Amino acid sequence: MKRGVTVYTSLTELVTGRRAAHFARIFLVMGLFCMIALGISQVSSASTPAKTSEPRFGGVFRAAMTANPLTLDPYAGTQIATREIGLHIFESLVTYGDDSEIIPQLVERWDISNDGKTYTFYLRKGVLFHNGKEMKAEDVKASIDRFKRLAARRAELDALEKIEISSDYVIKFHLSRQNGAFLAALANPICQLAILPKEAVEGRELNKIDFIGTGPYEFVEWIPDRHVRIRRFDGYKPWGGPASGLGGERIAYLDEILFVPVPEPSSRVAGLETKEYDFADALPGTAIPRLSKLPNLQLTQLKPYTYVVIYINHSLIFKDLKMRQALQAALNQEEIMLVASDGAGRLDPGMYFREQRWHSDAGKELYDQRDPEKARVLLKEAGYEGEPIVMITNTDYDYMYKAALVVYQQLKKAGMNIKLEVYDWPGATTLRKDMSKWDLLFSSQSTRFDPTANDFYFLPSTTIMAYDNPKAVELIEKGRTSLDFSERYAAYSDLQKLVYEDVAIIRLFDLNLNEGYQEYVKGYVPWVIPHFWNVWLDKNS
Repeated sequence: MKRGVTVYTSLTELVTGRRAAHFARIFLVMGLFCMIALGISQVSSASTPAKTSEPRFGGVFRAAMTANPLTLDPYAGTQIATREIGLHIFESLVTYGDDSEIIPQLVERWDISNDGKTYTFYLRKGVLFHNGKEMKAEDVKASIDRFKRLAARRAELDALEKIEISSDYVIKFHLSRQNGAFLAALANPICQLAILPKEAVEGRELNKIDFIGTGPYEFVEWIPDRHVRIRRFDGYKPWGGPASGLGGERIAYLDEILFVPVPEPSSRVAGLETKEYDFADALPGTAIPRLSKLPNLQLTQLKPYTYVVIYINHSLIFKDLKMRQALQAALNQEEIMLVASDGAGRLDPGMYFREQRWHSDAGKELYDQRDPEKARVLLKEAGYEGEPIVMITNTDYDYMYKAALVVYQQLKKAGMNIKLEVYDWPGATTLRKDMSKWDLLFSSQSTRFDPTANDFYFLPSTTIMAYDNPKAVELIEKGRTSLDFSERYAAYSDLQKLVYEDVAIIRLFDLNLNEGYQEYVKGYVPWVIPHFWNVWLDKNS
């Protein structure tokens, strides 16, 4: 038996199977859409924490999160669940501040040579790993060497030719060419380039490390399907500047944080209502009107948060461009969004959010086509004869599950023989690695601060979709090497256009994240990804 999988090959099975209640609920969403939208309008923006009390230390914080992490190795993957936890434990040389600017984290400062090919970093002194060892340049080099060898986005450091240790606290990176996104590659929280002790990473394969970082919280235990427990690291030295984005002053007020995987949305809601959880993410829009009336709860939205995508396996039936074009033409993104987003969605063709300077609408004419007849013609031209198409989704992320059910119907209507397989998130992600087992797979892409964070999808050496287009490689190279923003923007806008024309991936819709927390939780600021440093409990308020 496959882990956590349910397989559907017909609409009858979907409606009469074990998940009938889930399916029925989807259509209730359509009828309740106006009510949901009204409820969402009542949600507080919570852009700054309501400081009704002085910060205090102590307490155990229980956070109900959407999914189990597949790993806590920061280099091993790009999953949201991994970095929701990992950003509390691990730190990078540099990170992102409130305005998406790159700021120091484990360094005091850095210099860039006149030719743009040598970066000199001056490390902070006295920074301790959770095992009590002081961080030094040899740890930085060992960590980056491992990242370059194993990490999912290792291609972002292709230009890094040599690492030179000048002293315990000074390290130089020599590039083979100019790279306008080198600092962004170091700062990217996705598949975080965390600095670990030399002995923890040297010669270690993926998922074979001790979880020893320099962050405000240290790892205690991981019991799969129950929780990940972290605790305050008393040896942590906060950065001297103010809190900003993922960096600045990060204070561990809480004694412990328990990240509890709660895949079922109704269970997160119920746990929030009963105070079993102090915080819960990804609250369904249908619950917002009721929750907003409870005086002991605070509600907010993290936005923009992510956009939902369909990965396409380019090695099997969708190796044919016409098959991919048929897939693209058949989809009605608005219908998918209305059902799957619970009122927290937005249509947009851009691979980067409207709020970001990288946003482009290149290729928009191929987005949200809603043309099943065109799809049928393309299927005929491709010589499609009803071969099964395996589509993978999961139940841990409810919006992916709901989106898959709508896509299932739309593709059936266009004449595709879809075999829908439903897993838990770890099961789906594990299956993704076997390119012989799937054709389409649902996922999402959270905020990318620089386009290079998406490069690995489209490079033959790192793609997870068997994608291989020399034109994409050429555009990525232009976008990486230039130091001029306008040149980089043009290259990545052209790449987006190519992604639509070549149907490299399917972008569905933007999704905001509804969050809720108890009134005694103070200091929480929604930004990019849920994080709980600078958060404290005031149960006397």
